[in-house]
Amino acid sequence: MVVLSSIWPYLGLLIASLLVGAHGTCTEDCVVNTPNGRIIGHRSSIRPEVCEFLGIPYAAAPVGSLRFAAPEAQILEGNFVADTWGADCPQNPSALFAYPNATIQYDRVFTSFVSTTSTIHSQSEDCLKLNIWIKADSLHANHPTLMWIHGGRHASGTSNTLFYNGANFVAAENAVFVTFNFRMNIFGFPGAPEGTQNVGLLDHHMAARWTSENIKYFGGNPNQISLFGQSSGATAVGNWVYAFKENPVVAGLASHSGNQFSFPMNTLELAAKNWYNVSGTLGCGTSGATLECMRSPNITFQEILAAVKKVPSVPTNSPARSQPPFQPTQDNITWFSTKEYISRVKTGNLARIPYLQIHGDHESGFYRISALAQGKSLTEDVWREFEQESFDCATAAEGHYRSALGIPTYRFRYMADWENTRLYNSPSSGAYHGVEIHMVTGNSELVSGMAPVAAQADLTRTLIGRWWWFAAEAATGLTNAFGWPHYKPGAPTLGLLGIGNSASIDFVDASTYDSVCPTLDLDFWDDTIAA
Repeated sequence: MVVLSSIWPYLGLLIASLLVGAHGTCTEDCVVNTPNGRIIGHRSSIRPEVCEFLGIPYAAAPVGSLRFAAPEAQILEGNFVADTWGADCPQNPSALFAYPNATIQYDRVFTSFVSTTSTIHSQSEDCLKLNIWIKADSLHANHPTLMWIHGGRHASGTSNTLFYNGANFVAAENAVFVTFNFRMNIFGFPGAPEGTQNVGLLDHHMAARWTSENIKYFGGNPNQISLFGQSSGATAVGNWVYAFKENPVVAGLASHSGNQFSFPMNTLELAAKNWYNVSGTLGCGTSGATLECMRSPNITFQEILAAVKKVPSVPTNSPARSQPPFQPTQDNITWFSTKEYISRVKTGNLARIPYLQIHGDHESGFYRISALAQGKSLTEDVWREFEQESFDCATAAEGHYRSALGIPTYRFRYMADWENTRLYNSPSSGAYHGVEIHMVTGNSELVSGMAPVAAQADLTRTLIGRWWWFAAEAATGLTNAFGWPHYKPGAPTLGLLGIGNSASIDFVDASTYDSVCPTLDLDFWDDTIAA
């Protein structure tokens, strides 16, 4: 238990009445009262009508004996000033690559989306913090909550990015918007045979539990929390109903570009091999019990990250993607083998929570950047098969299985290629991996520095409104309010968003994209799936 203020009984009142936030605005009206004390935020510099609460601890600092361990709850007592972003969790950031024919906004968009050496913030193992946005006049309301897991291949990333800033979303719709940092890389997915696996996924669940227990104090409805994830965050969201079947916490789930079938994950054997590679480099041994040594305060997280860089890369079945050495491990507790996923979904052994899946029409438009940075120049056939396997067919399979169980399921494909979100030309980056995120959050101008065209602004308003409805009523909100159909293979139930660079949304039969799937020899595909 951490006591945040105990010197003077009325210190919190003094802070609330006198403190001027980092954005130059009095914070008195951005104060939340909880049973254990006050949480004091400030007005957003982006939208002054919005209260912003930054860096709230949702778990104890995972240091000392908690390094590589499951997160432990922390109770805040006294008054907490939530006016500063929490530190990024330890990671090895990538560098900004000068891609040919890059657009003038390429640097801004790419560095905002990816944690690069040009944008990385301070790092610390004490990083389990979350951020909340809510309109100042809604602090005592009962609004839907959207909670986001950022991407980054389970190895890098941060909530401290304009992509996920919630101010514009909550200014447009009465909602609560939550983001959070969590352990990644070896700190979130250590692989030590003697320890708990996938503690980064447990961080996700701890953050969701904290939100469920506390969001009512911020004007949120604990029964209307939907969890959204992008890329590796999307795979975590897809896995949620299997890993946390007994206590799912949230009412809706949405995966942006990925699910648990999209990318190969580590076996227990591979995870242990990679762990011992690092522990051996740091003098803790290459077998047996090494956790206690690896938790030594004499070994810094920077030294651990340096050792991670020396772990050999893992061969994959596609030259278009690499497999990080530290990512979810198939422990059959919080992550499973493909065979086990299929067995569970076919028998209904999962939490039956409404599910929304969306990905881009040209996902590889983003992945081509990292491939070229590694010296890879791949054919269009390779890129096409990568998109089909990781996105088209992965979402088709999970959509089929869940809809067959009667779980309300939506499936979408983002089609637009707006000038201010484009990364490069000749040919265009297209509707690439992650491009729809700063449309859904209403932040395309904030990220790119370029104003949207009229049709783009219309589509942004549409997406914000529709995602609000999913958070408000995940099972039927989109259907009852707008007539959007639940996904059903063989029927026009795949939604195409922004087709022809317009604000229109069309529904088509998914077989246009899925008919190739039975020919690709995919381990998650079988003859029962309608393609």
